[in-house]
Amino acid sequence: LLGARTPGFSPWLWEGRGGELGGLGARIPGFYLSPVAQHSWDILFTGVQGSKGIPNFFVLGQVDGLGVAYYDSTTLELSPTQDWMCQAVEPSYFRSKRQELLGYKEGFQRIMGRLLERVHTLQLRVGCSLRDDSPQAGVLQYAYDSQDFIGFDGQRGLWVAAVQPAVLSKRRWEADRPWCQFLQHYLQQEWDWCEKMLPHSLTSCLRPVPPEVSVSCRDAPDGSVTLSCHARGFYPRPIHVSWVRDEEDILAETDSSGILPNADSTYYTQSSLEISLQQDGHRYACRVEHTSLPEPTLIWGKEGGLSPCALLPPFPRASLPPFSPPQ
Repeated sequence: LLGARTPGFSPWLWEGRGGELGGLGARIPGFYLSPVAQHSWDILFTGVQGSKGIPNFFVLGQVDGLGVAYYDSTTLELSPTQDWMCQAVEPSYFRSKRQELLGYKEGFQRIMGRLLERVHTLQLRVGCSLRDDSPQAGVLQYAYDSQDFIGFDGQRGLWVAAVQPAVLSKRRWEADRPWCQFLQHYLQQEWDWCEKMLPHSLTSCLRPVPPEVSVSCRDAPDGSVTLSCHARGFYPRPIHVSWVRDEEDILAETDSSGILPNADSTYYTQSSLEISLQQDGHRYACRVEHTSLPEPTLIWGKEGGLSPCALLPPFPRASLPPFSPPQ
């Protein structure tokens, strides 16, 4: 089906209903991701072949990107990572899902055992989303070696190929209409789970956490200065950090670390701006926009000459400065 055309894929891997992966997908809820969705519930399945020192199968449950449950092939235990999960579901839920995950683990191990003799990763992402307190449609998505492969659209009952080699799989799977109809029915059951679990999680732990913002600067031998804006400990993940020069936005010349996770389920990001001698004499500030802040916040990092470079202290989350430069 695939192996003759795509290195790293085995011909049986994306077999239809009769294949191992097809049978696995038929028992798993759907995933829906939309840029307008307000909240989401995701389950991330990962199988690894050829790895040493790490579990070869692990599962992470997430609400809006926040880890709430974890399972791996070493402990064989499904454990909540947030206290509210124990209140949102009955203990029997974890027991039944633990048995279910054991079957998924065995299926993943059979699949990965037939891959080539090197490290490979097979991933399945499932879940649902909530918008205006109403669950949205679901799909399930498969990826191989971190690349999207194919997904199921629960609203239309169709498979969507993410890459050209998946087109043949799409045709074979859609030809099995009873299986597609079964998946649609299963996704409907998962929407009921979203209605029960997501509202509880939103009132229990997913309150926005404002970032702690600071600006530092570093002098270079050539006389230039690099300003760095640090936003620490914020939640949820989306944040916009930009630079302002003389109260006007700077659209280029910036370098970002991206949004990185912290161990406590919050996030961190850093944006840097290099200022040359030719750009001296301007005022520079870091602008931070986040759902936890009532308005965009400016942290002023430099006014006037480039040297010497002074390190500004961080502003506490509870006392962020107003949207105006210091006097």
